[in-house]
Amino acid sequence: MATTPTTPTTFQPAFKRVAQQDRHDDTFAAIATLTGKTLDSIMRQAETMGLPKIGPYFPWIDGDMIAKLLAAHGLVAGVWKECARGYADLPEVAIASVEANLEWECGRCVLYHRNTSSDGKTAQPYVVDPYPHSDTKMHLRIGTAELNALQPSWYIGVTQMQKAAGK
Repeated sequence: MATTPTTPTTFQPAFKRVAQQDRHDDTFAAIATLTGKTLDSIMRQAETMGLPKIGPYFPWIDGDMIAKLLAAHGLVAGVWKECARGYADLPEVAIASVEANLEWECGRCVLYHRNTSSDGKTAQPYVVDPYPHSDTKMHLRIGTAELNALQPSWYIGVTQMQKAAGK
């Protein structure tokens, strides 16, 4: 069972945060964070897949759009799944919907990573939040105590695409 070490003051996440710029582009900012691309490049790529140039974007941001964007960068997206036990349900890397309004069927997306050591003995869970908070301490939430304040409702697991076998 992996344990959560105390939060180091010099923690460096594996993913560099990309901030959202519009109230409807949090999912694209999470994808940009995952892929190491800019938000503008992800938005332009999404436009080639049918996203309108002017928001709101949420009617077009579905699991298929997310999967296509991630696949273009060598990543595989799962399907949206409900979180019954919070972050304990999430895989190593996921796009999670937090602060969800179930009546409107919407939330905002963050990037979750459970940074598990190669021996599997320790794990450092954290969330990279693209929301442009005035308090920068909320951009990166590290450890289970901080994550408990931002519970996920839904998530899409993300993995590396398998390389094709050679002939």
